[in-house]
Amino acid sequence: MKCPRCRSVLSPVEYDGVQIDVCPNCKGEWLNAGDLQKIVEHHDEVFTPKEIASLDPVNKQVFTAENDDHDELNCPNCQGGPMEHFNYGDTSGIILHKCTDCGGIWADKDELTKIEEVVDGWKAALNKDTATFDPILQKIADEEQAELDRSVSISRFGFVNAVLRHFCE
Repeated sequence: MKCPRCRSVLSPVEYDGVQIDVCPNCKGEWLNAGDLQKIVEHHDEVFTPKEIASLDPVNKQVFTAENDDHDELNCPNCQGGPMEHFNYGDTSGIILHKCTDCGGIWADKDELTKIEEVVDGWKAALNKDTATFDPILQKIADEEQAELDRSVSISRFGFVNAVLRHFCE
């Protein structure tokens, strides 16, 4: 397979337990369909809060593929089929290219690492949000369950009354 950027021959390497292809020249990375999800879910490296914070300037500025000028790349796997570019996570500012036919993804140099940093940041924020909002959500769930229990009790009472009225008439 050849690099969609510089046409160098891609070399297979293992990245977080997933076989990907890397360009020895431009350092871009080709991931087969589903590989990105596997890497994000199971990556070994844990980034420091400082490394994650280094992405804040990128995260604060929302990029869209329509507003930025991105070069068109052809899929190295499908022998030249065009790939569509997209913003990973919609607001990360990390622009990837995806083949609409085979589902493979091209990531330019260091973008895969940036994705892992962004995901670690999201996970850290999720843990903080969970700690903050879990008691509130539990209280709401308990109140909803109590209301449901009252409704069921009232409806049973109504059913019993209807049956009794039927026999009494």
